[in-house]
Amino acid sequence: MARVLDVWRATFPHAVAFAEPPDREVGWVRVMKARVPAFDALASADLAIIPLAALTELVAAPVDAAGVVDAVAEAGGAAVLVVGASTDDRLATQALARAAALGIGAFSLLDGDANALERSVIVYLVSGRAELERQARLLEHQLERIALDGRDLEAHLAAVAAFIGRAVAIERPRGRPLAVHVPSDVPGAASAAAAYIARPLRAVLRVGLPDVYGEPGALVLLGHEPPTELERAVAERAAGFLALELRRTVRDASSPHPTRMGRHGLPSEGPPWVSIVARQIIAERPSPLEERQSLRAALRRLAPARRLTMRGDATSLELRLVGVADGADPLGLALAERVASVAERQVAVSRPFHDPDERALAEAEARATLESSAGLDPEPWAVASSAAVHRVVHAVDLPAYRLLGAVHDIPDGQRQARALLAPLLEGSAAKVSARLGTLRAILDTQALSAAALGLGIHRNTLAYRLKRMEAMTGWDLDDPTVRFAVGMALRIVRNAQI
Repeated sequence: MARVLDVWRATFPHAVAFAEPPDREVGWVRVMKARVPAFDALASADLAIIPLAALTELVAAPVDAAGVVDAVAEAGGAAVLVVGASTDDRLATQALARAAALGIGAFSLLDGDANALERSVIVYLVSGRAELERQARLLEHQLERIALDGRDLEAHLAAVAAFIGRAVAIERPRGRPLAVHVPSDVPGAASAAAAYIARPLRAVLRVGLPDVYGEPGALVLLGHEPPTELERAVAERAAGFLALELRRTVRDASSPHPTRMGRHGLPSEGPPWVSIVARQIIAERPSPLEERQSLRAALRRLAPARRLTMRGDATSLELRLVGVADGADPLGLALAERVASVAERQVAVSRPFHDPDERALAEAEARATLESSAGLDPEPWAVASSAAVHRVVHAVDLPAYRLLGAVHDIPDGQRQARALLAPLLEGSAAKVSARLGTLRAILDTQALSAAALGLGIHRNTLAYRLKRMEAMTGWDLDDPTVRFAVGMALRIVRNAQI
């Protein structure tokens, strides 16, 4: 029999897993109906497909979402798949949470036809390879449409990455990375890409591209999880399309008539260039399409096209720009500051690059920096205007962000951190939060006046608080060793609270 993980990856790979899929076998599939009984039959190892519309109708009667899942579990079912709802839908969340609590698979799919999904699962269970081929053909059709629209190699690679939900890359002969695409909504994908950029041998699958540059290049799947059967089938089918597009890209790049923006769509006044990345769609700050379009127009006005270009569109998850780094702004930090000011969000900037083929790698580097730094700030007790919340983060600091993000893994670190901070952790939650916020502001600014400004208090008030804090703890925060250790302790305690 097929396992839950195999069926998920092969037949509904775009579904979101509510919890880690259990190691269960799937024997058959059932679709729930909006009636009682909701299933014509239920048997051990069944996958239950639950359309949200049917669940909503049932819940209007004396049936609850958890009760439906209970019935699946009592029959020995392997998993439930809620179709037509995201994981934040109330009924879907109830059903998925119950399934996870009972130890069966719990998945949600925003769009999909329950009957078509049922057929796909049946075909996979009866003839697994045939279903894998059908899924691979779906991607082929997507790549054909992208090619007919005249879109570039990155668009092809992005389609592959989105289809399988994994970071992917294209290599030149002899293993030199040419392009990398990281799906923004896949946890850990940016880290996998960054690890690959540092050491290109780190890959879970390589599929050769026929006759690229007269020598074999490769489509590379990145990450830590081994490739699924679906990923292998998709990669084999996509390789031919990517090879054709790569040949066209090489031919266009060698043309003696570069475009106004330069070859590869890069600003013509470069090199060197830098890649700038920020979140365009933020869950905590929803914005309508018109607002995102207005923001993109404002960013384009920051510099002429020969010095700044923008990639993607208003529906993209990210803002992606490429700017010129020259003598006046050799690292692109001034330009990135302007982008951050207009966009009102944190941005990451890559190290300068000179080879147009390195643009995708620079973008992946900036994305990894943004992801790593985003996990550090703001602290639960940080001040919104504190210097701790960096508007611009630079790729040269990526190792530092990763080190800071991993301090909670220091052996015995949690116990030692709490021992160091013990005098400040006594009392009510409000008092503890206020003390840690004050301490954080002091540590993250170079002058008490700047820290006081961030906290919204007078400098003398902050000086008094600092004196009391040092009296409580016995610290001397002018001692660099003590200051460093206290800063590490703060971050360790913060990571434990997330």
